[in-house]
Amino acid sequence: MRVAGVAQKLNAQINREFYSSNLYLQLSEWCAAHRFNSSALFLRHQAQGNVTQMMRVFDFMKHAGAMPVVRMSETPNSACTSLEEIYIQTLQDCQLRLKTLSRLAHEAENADDLETLTFLRELEEMQQEEGLLVNTLLEEVRKANEAGMGMEQTDKSLLPIFTPNLH
Repeated sequence: MRVAGVAQKLNAQINREFYSSNLYLQLSEWCAAHRFNSSALFLRHQAQGNVTQMMRVFDFMKHAGAMPVVRMSETPNSACTSLEEIYIQTLQDCQLRLKTLSRLAHEAENADDLETLTFLRELEEMQQEEGLLVNTLLEEVRKANEAGMGMEQTDKSLLPIFTPNLH
């Protein structure tokens, strides 16, 4: 890592992924409590993906000679009353993480730090895919709401959309 402060920003990204993982677990718990089992499964899978992403950044930093530090700085606030709110929160979180990764990638590019840039572009691509999936789910929830479907029926209709993405 050639740029001073990049390690600090990567560390912030690690902690952002940790925060997101906790947020998704809370959202999943809300879904499970309301018997929205498809959404609960999706959100648990997303939480695990955040932990995996966190570890990728952690390992990259260690490989580059930096000292990653993981700490929970704040507790996610996940008060929701509907599936639409769940997916809005999830999409907003995805967009925030993508914006942060894009800024970091831009800094690495300006500093000609090819190794960090390549790594961040991979993360960006994965984040974009996640955002597209969450956006698709949100749109399906909105269509179902407009059609007058109940939330439980809507939740069940989401499973085939994200199941191919579970690996």
